Amino acid sequence: MPLEDHAERVLDLVATIPEGRVLAYGDIAGRLGGMGPRTVGTVMSRYGSDLPWWRVIRSDGRPPQGLEDEALEHWRAEGTPMVRGLVEGGRADMAKARWDFGGAPAASGPAGGAGPRGGLHHVEIWVDDIVAAKREWGWLLKRLGYHLGDDWGHGQAWELGSLYVVVEAGPDVVAGRHERTRAGLNHLAFHGGSRAEVDSLVDACGEGGWTLMFPDRHPYAGGPQHYAAYLESGEGFEVEIVAAGA
Repeated sequence: MPLEDHAERVLDLVATIPEGRVLAYGDIAGRLGGMGPRTVGTVMSRYGSDLPWWRVIRSDGRPPQGLEDEALEHWRAEGTPMVRGLVEGGRADMAKARWDFGGAPAASGPAGGAGPRGGLHHVEIWVDDIVAAKREWGWLLKRLGYHLGDDWGHGQAWELGSLYVVVEAGPDVVAGRHERTRAGLNHLAFHGGSRAEVDSLVDACGEGGWTLMFPDRHPYAGGPQHYAAYLESGEGFEVEIVAAGA
């Protein structure tokens, strides 16, 4: 579908976002259907200058790329909730600032925006080497069905329905390789589909910079009834890819 066919729908919705509230590109795409976050971003960059463009932002709460300073001025003027507050903040507090479409029912399906209460909203992974992380995490998440929702140079947001995974090497990241055996997060576990799909991912994991862990016990390193692959990135991050029925 031509971009112009999406533009009117996107712009009409953006015009209704109230002061002090925001929507992510993916929120709008999920609400309207028939498009992805990138399409929304393209519409806004080409046609959104006369609208409150600063209320349409990246999924992790950051302003539109290249317009950060201007957006922050608008947010402060409108009282948009921000992480670290209006003075020191540089990112919208999505839990407080995200608009609920005026209370209208969410779109049906997994892209509707809101997940089940208690479900994961997003995961944010801070990395030391963003170039390596984009290659490794991008390869893996794409294989698992995620799509790239946003890329702001030192970070990316990968989306799957209402869940998104952020990989970032921002200015607040302390230098140093991740160590999974220290106190903190040990690994992330993803549903990997069928056993054949898990096997296929393992066979190709080297292409994305991942290596198979516990090869002598694979695919039952997690127990005799648990069919899964454990992979490690070049930066030392561990993921578990679990086969259906495991």
